[in-house]
Amino acid sequence: MAQNTKPLKAVLSYPNKTIALLCLQINRQLAILERIKAVLPKELASHALHCLFNDKKFNNRKLLIYTDSAIWASQLRFYGTSILTAIESVTSDPVSVLQVKVINVPETANTGKKRIAVIPSQTVADEIRNHSLMVTDPQLKQALSKLSSTLARLHSREN
Repeated sequence: MAQNTKPLKAVLSYPNKTIALLCLQINRQLAILERIKAVLPKELASHALHCLFNDKKFNNRKLLIYTDSAIWASQLRFYGTSILTAIESVTSDPVSVLQVKVINVPETANTGKKRIAVIPSQTVADEIRNHSLMVTDPQLKQALSKLSSTLARLHSREN
């Protein structure tokens, strides 16, 4: 006779203060991020990816905003006072510092396309080889020679 198996409960269905606290903290961060995005121009708001508070040093509460490139980080810094004013009503303690950080997002993850190497032409390989013949430093001469032969080999494979 087969035994009846009881279905497993989901992990979040058990009362757990740690998980509840983490979920609450994530929801607060998402609410603050939405408040920040509401203040920013539409194009800039799409590049504000995450935010969180860091208040570990000397009771200075710091707001960290994460973006995907240095260009957008500099633009976000221009809106620093607007951002701090917008979140003032949501936070319990005043925020004294705004810091914008860049998250490295690989280009292939954004576009979905594989990057393709551009191989220099045969004339470039020949120029490097000719230049290596005139160089007096033996290490540099050997490196340029290897580079020219590698480029020539890659160019012949391409054609």
